Amino acid sequence: MLNPIEEARHADLKNRCRELGVSPPPEIFIGLQVVDRNGVLIFDDKQRGHSWLRNYWNWAFWSTTLTPPTGSTYEAGSLATKAETGEIKNDDGCINATWRNAGMNADAGIVVGTSDTTFSAEHCAMGALIAHGAGAGQLAYCGQATPTASYTSDTKTWKSTLARIFNNNSSGSITVKETGLRINGGIFYAGYGYRFLLERSVLNPTATVPVGAQLTVTYEISMDFSAID
Repeated sequence: MLNPIEEARHADLKNRCRELGVSPPPEIFIGLQVVDRNGVLIFDDKQRGHSWLRNYWNWAFWSTTLTPPTGSTYEAGSLATKAETGEIKNDDGCINATWRNAGMNADAGIVVGTSDTTFSAEHCAMGALIAHGAGAGQLAYCGQATPTASYTSDTKTWKSTLARIFNNNSSGSITVKETGLRINGGIFYAGYGYRFLLERSVLNPTATVPVGAQLTVTYEISMDFSAID
């Protein structure tokens, strides 16, 4: 659920950025819809995501400046990237990101979990990732839909929409408390086969997915181009 006070502050920030001729940071809106086994919509919510991880900020900096990722720690003052395994991966170049071909095993794109652990920029993995499958506590991850981009001339904003469907084919209800964005691939040469989490949002409200129900999670990521358009 969107907070009117927070939205007003974001609108003010964008206005100030336009006045200064600089672009505000990318915005995230997370959509959550649950449809029961009879096709009835039982949950529908939209909330703001503002939980980019250090992996994202470091990647944004060194991919823009062509600065090689460096550092042996994942903390302030380091440009290292950290895989979900906890390993630091800095080898030559930049992350080879793959969003589209996520497949059925949740290798990339939108992922979900059951942890409400408070967000920290130092996280490199979901608090409690929900595994792909039909067993207890698992959701069936459908293939990541190809992202679609659109431009709105009135607001001079580009928006890309990512969406993924999760089916509860298990024997019990599952409450999704966190969502995330991860990429599959790695640092060139030494990082292939690693997964890197770029964003993690703790949900409020959470989304309960009953047995036989389907959860659709959308990420709308937008950037304001009014500084140049």
